Amino acid sequence: MLQDELKEIRTQLRLAMNGVVSTSMREKGIVYKLNFGVPLPEIKQIAAMHKPDSELADALWKEDIREFKILASLLQPADEFSFQKAVQWVKEIPYLEIAEQCSHNLFHKLADVENLLLGLIFNVKDEYARTVAYLVWAELFKEGKELIAPVRAAFIVECMRTVAWTDFGASFKEKQAAVKAMKFYGRQSAGQARQILTGFDEFPEFMKTPEGQEIYNDLKFEFEYSR
Repeated sequence: MLQDELKEIRTQLRLAMNGVVSTSMREKGIVYKLNFGVPLPEIKQIAAMHKPDSELADALWKEDIREFKILASLLQPADEFSFQKAVQWVKEIPYLEIAEQCSHNLFHKLADVENLLLGLIFNVKDEYARTVAYLVWAELFKEGKELIAPVRAAFIVECMRTVAWTDFGASFKEKQAAVKAMKFYGRQSAGQARQILTGFDEFPEFMKTPEGQEIYNDLKFEFEYSR
């Protein structure tokens, strides 16, 4: 029974509860209806005790509970997760940690991931849409995945727009996610590393700023170190 399993999960989370962590998160403005403060390794251990199931994942996701949302991303079978449902989840992501967990545990595994990326990267309405797109790209590049030309092109253009076009007004979390994805993309080959670095040539004013120099040097060091 679904309700019995949810009750069991609540009990497991209470046993692993860390009040110090939950208090610290609340003080930083991360406020849920309920936050057990359970560390990620222990959440994964709890997930391993339960069979992946769409109905269970749906029920977990609907609750305003930090650990439930992370567990939902771990227990949702990717082959039963539609493009439409992924878009809906992105709209409902409350904090960066959940965006990261959904991207790492679930979104990058979707069969329709390229369409999802194109939908998210041009979505400026939902707070975490573009951030999730970059986080998913990072996961795909980390695995050495080859993407179709339009998706690769959108990645390059939007990365530079996010990071170097100051008038675009990208959030800090979006910029950080874009830089992370750029690092994994550039690691794949010397040609891709050059493609990233030469992209900054189109933004000479940005390159005169401390932020521009810091991001460029960070990427350059990353690419040189990974060779």
